Amino acid sequence: MEPLAFVEIVDRHGDVTVRHAVYRWPCRIGRGYDADVIIDDPYIAPAHLVIEPAADTGYSVSSTGTLNGLSVRPGNERVSAATIGPDDLVRIGHTQLRVRPRGHAVAAERPMRAVALYRRPIVFVALAALVLAVMLANGWVRTFEEEEKYTFVAPVLAFAAGIAVWISIWSFVSSAVGRTPNFAAHGSIACAAFLAVMALDSALEYLEFAFDQGWIGWVAIPAAAAVLAYMLFRHLLLNSRARRRTLGLVGTGISVLLFGGALALTWLLDVDEGSQEYSAAIKPASVLVARGVTLDTFMNDAQTLKAKVDALNRKQ
Repeated sequence: MEPLAFVEIVDRHGDVTVRHAVYRWPCRIGRGYDADVIIDDPYIAPAHLVIEPAADTGYSVSSTGTLNGLSVRPGNERVSAATIGPDDLVRIGHTQLRVRPRGHAVAAERPMRAVALYRRPIVFVALAALVLAVMLANGWVRTFEEEEKYTFVAPVLAFAAGIAVWISIWSFVSSAVGRTPNFAAHGSIACAAFLAVMALDSALEYLEFAFDQGWIGWVAIPAAAAVLAYMLFRHLLLNSRARRRTLGLVGTGISVLLFGGALALTWLLDVDEGSQEYSAAIKPASVLVARGVTLDTFMNDAQTLKAKVDALNRKQ
């Protein structure tokens, strides 16, 4: 016997989780074992819904005097009966379903696409290694004393552990929402964003020093906020099927709140007004144009030079 129609259970993303064939009318849906379509939802009655064909290829759905009734999406109004089409979603309890005839036309086949570069584990491993290398190099450059040369490793590793936790949280959310952790993709996004922030910060810091323009340093704040907003957008895009515009607004809003709060806190705690600012990366002790000399050598050379100058003055 060929099926007459199909009852599809649809999740909140619009994906069909299960499809039940209908072989006779009326079709009874409920939690009871005598139903034609059994749904394990505690907010559905044992005999909850009856479906029958209606005119114009539609279907008539009616509840059997249940407590929670039914509603037709996107509305939330509970009704006892309604007429639906093949694309209408009916909500009973916490379950969404739709009814489609056997000859319902489906979309054309989609072409296969290569896996996006940022989703590949090798790309994530390469970006993670680059992040660690850049952090270690940056920490080495910013140290001044010889005994400090290895103390910066601990905070670098702590920060790397923080990034790992960040990636793991997003991957856990992906597993809970979409059944796929997307660990490599989330890792690539986080590492690429961190590298972009570091590159922007270093470039603007050197430009501020080179042109002696303090306002250039402030450009780093909106630039870093933009990078964070885009990073959050990409993370959310892997976990949600909401519209891109909505996800972009959410990412931007979170970024503005975080950077706005950090900026306000910085202003409140800035009690050293008038103190000289300097860049720790501009020619520290580990980056010398010429090799230095010891203090004794410098003083001896100074005495020799003074003696020559005194001799020249006596001749004059």
